[in-house]
Amino acid sequence: MDNADAAEPDDELTPEQKEEKQHAEFVRMADQSLDRFRESHSEAQQQFIVDAYVETGAIPTGEAFGIEEIEAAVVETAFSQHLDRNVLRQHGLTLETYLEHVDAADYPALRRAAAKGDWHVFHRHAQAIAAARNAGTAFAEE
Repeated sequence: MDNADAAEPDDELTPEQKEEKQHAEFVRMADQSLDRFRESHSEAQQQFIVDAYVETGAIPTGEAFGIEEIEAAVVETAFSQHLDRNVLRQHGLTLETYLEHVDAADYPALRRAAAKGDWHVFHRHAQAIAAARNAGTAFAEE
């Protein structure tokens, strides 16, 4: 973001510009939190925390883990926003409509893909869901 963007009052921004500004701020804060996490945790600690996130769907927080709740919330929000803005919208889906078609048993694999930044997994999945929704077979009994 350049100085002109930072100086522009929010009340002069369009709703889309406000959303973009908010998203950029979440990304910046998430990047800072992830950088701090990588710098302050050994690889074994990082893997333990990622594994816990994959299994439970929550980033472990507290002094024992060296992660503040606000940092975890920012990172989770940034992941969700990235998925929504950069993957799902391209396929005409929202996070809500996407999750209507995701089996809870698949959540750990999807969380692992998100933690690794393997967004292609979500693109393929979202593309298949969008195609099934368009064909009217998305809710068909298997």
